[in-house]
Amino acid sequence: MLSKKLGRLIALVGLVLNVGVLLPGCDSVNSQEVDSIIKPVKLSKVPNINQQHTDSFIGKTDATERAVLSFNVAGEIDSKMVRMGRQVKKGEVLAYLDPTDYQLTLDARQAEFDLAKTQYLRANALFAESLISTDQFEQNDTNLKVASAQLEQAKTDLTYSKITAPFDGIVSLTMAESHQVVGAKQPIVKLLNNTVMDVIFTLPISYVEKYGIDKISQSRLSVTMDAKRSLMIPAQFKEISTQPNKDTNSYTARVTIKRPQDLTLLTDMSGQVHLLNQEESRLFRLPETAWISRNDQQGRVWKFDKAEQSLTQVLVMLDSHGFVQGGLAQGDLVVQTGIENLREGQRVKAWIEEDGI
Repeated sequence: MLSKKLGRLIALVGLVLNVGVLLPGCDSVNSQEVDSIIKPVKLSKVPNINQQHTDSFIGKTDATERAVLSFNVAGEIDSKMVRMGRQVKKGEVLAYLDPTDYQLTLDARQAEFDLAKTQYLRANALFAESLISTDQFEQNDTNLKVASAQLEQAKTDLTYSKITAPFDGIVSLTMAESHQVVGAKQPIVKLLNNTVMDVIFTLPISYVEKYGIDKISQSRLSVTMDAKRSLMIPAQFKEISTQPNKDTNSYTARVTIKRPQDLTLLTDMSGQVHLLNQEESRLFRLPETAWISRNDQQGRVWKFDKAEQSLTQVLVMLDSHGFVQGGLAQGDLVVQTGIENLREGQRVKAWIEEDGI
């Protein structure tokens, strides 16, 4: 009986020992399974905090100087007529009227003037010797003045038979053809100065209220045209409306640009006006959920190593407003949420949403 109880006791002790040996092995397996699970984490990408920030607004070109040109006299347009799109210089002739009639009139007025002058000189000599009356002398004097005025008018009319460019520019439109009979003051050519042009754009009321007109007008400005977006054209602030458009909730503004040699500019061409925003430059703030620990000057976050697919804790320096000043570089990936229970060197994977990280 005693031997039977002793045998059962030995068997029970052996069972307990076997269980004790097996349990540590189970713990090891469970630990390995936990380690093999790669946790997804949501990441924030650090922008280039050293890059200057620009605000961009859609704009369109407008001529700083334009003119609708016409003849001051009527007549038939000569065969020499400028074509649309041609670049012209100040003083260049753009269109002629047939000058025949005006030249004949000038020749006639010149002859009348020469005769009146001869008669006046003769009358003046006779009047000096009291051989003619005062009335006769004054009549010859009046005739000379009238002939002189008519001669000057004939000369002016002849010059009016051609249109010259009042400034350097481009012919944007012609409204008549060669050999067409036109009247005085009838529009013939549209000329615009495309050497220096304005770009019109609108600024939201909220933007103007935030930064103020003075700061906006003193910003570094540039323009890109849709036709050549790679070309950045320096711009100068010109003006801004003092009353907003209630329909669009925006102010209308203008900047001035000088046309690059290799770029054609006409009115109503579309582009973008870029304002260098010094206030928004170098500003980047991490979400509150990213901080492991933090005070007013610095904090610690988890940085994701893309090569190793693991985490490293880094120290981040902050300014007085909580913006990142150091410790992170452009392109660094920081764990944005779910930092609980993370540890140094832990393998994780980026949580990908439909539109990216």
